[in-house]
Amino acid sequence: MRIAFFLLILAVIIGYAFGYSCPKPCYGNMCCSTSPNNKYYLTDFCGSTSACGPVPSCSGALYFTADSQRFGCGKHLNLCRGSKCVKAQIYDAGPAMWVEQDAGMMIIDASPTICHVLTGGSSCGWSDKFEITATVTSLTDSRPLGPFNVTEEEKAQLFIDHEIAIAQCEAEKTCNGFDLE
Repeated sequence: MRIAFFLLILAVIIGYAFGYSCPKPCYGNMCCSTSPNNKYYLTDFCGSTSACGPVPSCSGALYFTADSQRFGCGKHLNLCRGSKCVKAQIYDAGPAMWVEQDAGMMIIDASPTICHVLTGGSSCGWSDKFEITATVTSLTDSRPLGPFNVTEEEKAQLFIDHEIAIAQCEAEKTCNGFDLE
């Protein structure tokens, strides 16, 4: 009994000490895995280069994210915190895997505008631990980029649409680092 208790305590300490570990590293320093429960921490960025083409301006109300290695360039994500959501387009790759390891959770790197809409703050860092859900939009989603609110039923539909969209991009090998295989 004492040995089992000791092993349990040791496992908890090791899990806490080492925290998050990316199931599918890619490109040398990023994680290609998607969160199995669609939960991420929200961080914000404004870069000068982009993995997916032209760099969006960080002035004005723009709705963009990184994470192309997970979901694919140009895809759209619905990012939600409670009933408040934002539809955004993926323009870049990232964040670096070490950032997620330090945070202890996968991260969605998004525009400062998205950070403000979902948190009310002027910046989002991983240590803020702003938890959001991220879902890939369905191909039939005609909602424009930007903020929107959802009911619980509508949010449940976002998750269903996400599973269908992920299955499609995996079949097409355009997400989750499939281009590396």
